[in-house]
This record gives sequence, C-alpha cells and structure tokens, in this order.
Amino acid sequence: MSTTNGDCGCCERGPQGLQGLQGVQGVPGAQGSPGLAGSQGPTGAAGVQGVPGVAGPVGNAGPVGPTGATGATGPAGANGTNGTNGVDGAIGTPGLQGPAGPQGLQGVVGPQGLTGPQGGQGVPGDCVNCTSDTGTSEFAEVYSVASQVLSPSMGTNLPWQVCLLEKLVFATSGIDVTQAGVTGKITINKQGWYDVATGICGALNPIASPLPCWTLSLFVNGALVPGSTFANQTISPDQKANEVVADVFVHFNVGDVLTLCNTSTAAINLSSPTLGTNAQPSSAYMKITLLRAGV
Repeated sequence: MSTTNGDCGCCERGPQGLQGLQGVQGVPGAQGSPGLAGSQGPTGAAGVQGVPGVAGPVGNAGPVGPTGATGATGPAGANGTNGTNGVDGAIGTPGLQGPAGPQGLQGVVGPQGLTGPQGGQGVPGDCVNCTSDTGTSEFAEVYSVASQVLSPSMGTNLPWQVCLLEKLVFATSGIDVTQAGVTGKITINKQGWYDVATGICGALNPIASPLPCWTLSLFVNGALVPGSTFANQTISPDQKANEVVADVFVHFNVGDVLTLCNTSTAAINLSSPTLGTNAQPSSAYMKITLLRAGV
C-alpha cells in the first residue's frame, strides 16, 4: 500500500507522543524597519455646531467719511396745465346790524404830565379885551326863563315883537339894563365897539307847509345889525325847542338902544321846557362886552 507521503506502509505508526515542554523564549530579534504608511482614510462626518459665543463689545465709531460730490441737477419738470377757473358764488345777503354794545367803563385817569417850559413873551396886541380909556371895563348879562310868544315881522328887515330878558346876572354902569325885562330895551352909555352874544330856545306852532324857518335878529335904534340873523327849523309839533345863537361885533354911540326881535314870517314860541331836566333852562339870553371904547 502506498501513501502519498512516501511512506511505504510497511510499518505501522504508533500513537503520537505527548507534546514536549515549551522551550525557553528566544531572545527577541531586532526591530524591523517601519512599514509604509497606509492610504488616508475617508473624511469623517461634520461634528455638531457649537453654541454661539457671547457678543463682544461695540467698537468705537469710525471717522466720518469725506462729503461726496454734488450730484448733477436734474432736468426741470414740465409745466402743469392751468386749472379751470371756478364760477363765482352769488353775493350773500348782508346780515342785520347787531345791537350796539354797552358803553365801556371810563379808563383810569393818567398821571399829570410835567409842566412845560414857559413860553416867551408875546407881541403886544391891540386893545381887545383890555380896559377902557377910563380904566374900567363894561359888560352885562341878562336872560329869561319865561315862555314868550313873539309876533311875526311885518316886512323885510323890520323888527317886530321884542324878546324880554327879566333876569339879571350883572351889569356895569355903562350898560343900562333896567328896561330889559319890561320893554326888552338895553341902552348903551359908553361909545365903542362891543361883543354882543345872544341865544334863544324856541319853536314854531303851528307848523306851516312847506316847512318854513324862523329867525331872530339884533337891532340898534330899530335898524338891523348886519350878521346878527340866525335861523332854525321846527320839524315836528312835538319838538318844543331849538336853539339859535348869534355872536357879533357892534359899534354903539352913547344913548343907542339895543333889542332882540322876531324877524320871522310866523310867531315864535320861546320856551323854557322842564320835561327831562332837573335844572331850569333859559328861554333867551344876551351878553354884552366892551372891546374898545371911545372910537
């Protein structure tokens, strides 16, 4: 019998003996040379993102940059189209006039101003309002509070009924007013130029149509004194009084007689009304003042 290992098979193999003891470990051999580096492995997966860090402090502001160049002017816009003129509204009706407001309170009186400097002496004037040539002045004032009806004048520049002046304020010896309240006559006893002022409070009743005026005038010895006629009108029967005032210069000689007379074409009612007043008004008055004597 043949075997593959060359054993002829003539002899039988006995059992395997026990394994011998392990020999003592030999001395380590010298370290071999390092092997070649292996190829790089594939890139590992990205790790989990870390927590954001705390924000750092704000940095200081940087310097201001230089001013940029001015841009080019843009093209002018197109002119707009004129709008259509609106139609004027109708003029409104004027409102009613409101009632007058109450009168305001009188203001506080201001402080008195400083006294101005004294003016220079004036040029001496003529002898107006100075004393007469005898060293005394002449003046008189008489008036009336009686109601009187003066008959109308009978012709052009003719005096008719004379106004009576029964109340005396004062009269110097050169002006005789003793008959002023009886006949209305005043006698001048000193020659010269006088200022004569008169005033009356009168009315017409009844009132004619067309509406007339009424007048009073001064007369010296029955002749009309030029410039002494003044007029007024009564426009209603309820109008009890209008005032007429005259103030003229008159030349008198010694013994001349002065009167105040009606020169109207109608009778004049001189009145001293009391309705609405707490003081007695005058119905007429006359003031006479010597301006220059002996001329």
